[in-house]
Amino acid sequence: MNERAYRPPVAFFLSATLLSVGCQKEADKPEWDVDVALPLIRTTLTIGDLIGDTLIGTDGQGNVSIVYSTRLFELRLDTLLSSPDTSFHYSYPDSVLGSGSLPFNAGFPYQALDELIRFDLDEFELRELRVRSGELGLSLTNRLATVLLTTFSLPGTALNGIPLTATPTLPPGSLSSPATIFQTIPLDGYSFDLRGPQFDNVNTLAMTLSIEAETDVILTTPESLEVVVNYHDIIPQYARGYFGTRDINMDPDTSELNVFDGMSGLLDIDEATATLKVRNGVGVDARAEIAYIRSVNRSTGSVVDLDHTITTSPLNLDRALDLGSTFQPATNAYTLNTTNSNIDAFIENLPDAIAFDMDVTIDPLGDVSNGNDFFYHESTLSADLDVDIPLRLIASNLSLSRKTTVELDGTLEHHAFQYGTLHFFATNRFPFSAGIALDIVTADNVVLGTLTPGGTIASGQLGPDGLVTSATATQLDFAVSKEQLDLFYPGSAGGPLGARLRIGVNFNTADQSQHVQLRSDYTIDILATLEGNYIVNGDE
Repeated sequence: MNERAYRPPVAFFLSATLLSVGCQKEADKPEWDVDVALPLIRTTLTIGDLIGDTLIGTDGQGNVSIVYSTRLFELRLDTLLSSPDTSFHYSYPDSVLGSGSLPFNAGFPYQALDELIRFDLDEFELRELRVRSGELGLSLTNRLATVLLTTFSLPGTALNGIPLTATPTLPPGSLSSPATIFQTIPLDGYSFDLRGPQFDNVNTLAMTLSIEAETDVILTTPESLEVVVNYHDIIPQYARGYFGTRDINMDPDTSELNVFDGMSGLLDIDEATATLKVRNGVGVDARAEIAYIRSVNRSTGSVVDLDHTITTSPLNLDRALDLGSTFQPATNAYTLNTTNSNIDAFIENLPDAIAFDMDVTIDPLGDVSNGNDFFYHESTLSADLDVDIPLRLIASNLSLSRKTTVELDGTLEHHAFQYGTLHFFATNRFPFSAGIALDIVTADNVVLGTLTPGGTIASGQLGPDGLVTSATATQLDFAVSKEQLDLFYPGSAGGPLGARLRIGVNFNTADQSQHVQLRSDYTIDILATLEGNYIVNGDE
């Protein structure tokens, strides 16, 4: 609503009255009891004000439609790939030493570790992993009385083509007082080839550690060197492999909808089209089963289940296309209209929420990609309901309401306007008659009072084609008491900023048997003035 509230130009309206009385001494401060008319509100209601500009679409002829889209759900597959914090613990020389001793000569590197580690990734069989963020913690404990030079490497990893390598130096230690160092290595941006050295495995990575003594020593304990490798907080940027056939049971959920906010009554639409678009940004085939999609009007308690084949038959969803550094999602679209569904009743329920229940199965046919399922960090499996409602309709007691502020001169303790009549002038170009209700409400919509008697604005004049040919003008009057005027002032029972005036509009089409088309040039021009008793030099 493009409301514009005016502070009353009291001096202009009273100047003639004041001049006619003549001059008085300021000290006498006389009072005059006069009747004046003050403009309060001037506004124009368009179809965008009644429904919302962002929801309105207009064709070349000026016919308007409600066009909106609501997200039903969004599923990220990387939440299923829980890469738990993982630790690997090794000792050197361990089994090599046995019960004897082993010389460890200075200047000669020894291969302390040459291991294949396997990550536990549930049913995922990954061949490649690119890390978005995460860390590797490397802990080394030395019980030898010599400095150890070490080289730790993960040959199957790469950042800018270079494998991950660390070369920490350990100070000398002893059995009773071992020396320990800890190094954290960021894994951001690293790619992991999880096929192993022979490229014939999954979830597998090679790891090596070579050591070199600074002086000759004798190894006498299997735990002369301890190595602990920790992987933690790993967030994938990209993963490729086989993700396994698995059912994803999504909890029933509700998507909020504000298209019909402040609207009630009966709406009979002539036609409507909706499209359910399921976008699969994951490189897996999937099958979705929708238990229900429901139109929910919480103010009336009314629920309408969508009746269409999408709720009775499984939906086979195509996989996304891997472009190397990004992806192209696959979209499966299902059209609903008044011939193949009950979409008209679904919308006529004036829902403020859409409830749904859906389950998804990924890779329902097994490893059809030969280990080339994939997802990116940005990949999602989502569903949107796009709706187009041409506003060709029959309205019966279709109610809308908007609030506006009323600004008056003075304060709660000192204002001169006492009581009067609010004149409501309306020029209506809509093909509806409209009952008008004016309530005084708080910011939280608590009704403090109602202005009466009010009445109904006449419909615009309709031609034989159902379009408005000319506007009609109507005047409605509402009595306003002093107590009701007080509520608009800050600090009153209307709240810290004063009460608002809520304009309720109750529409009915001029011809209840004929659907009428709404157009972008339909408007209601409103002027509200307050005429009543004003005391000059009273308590203003």
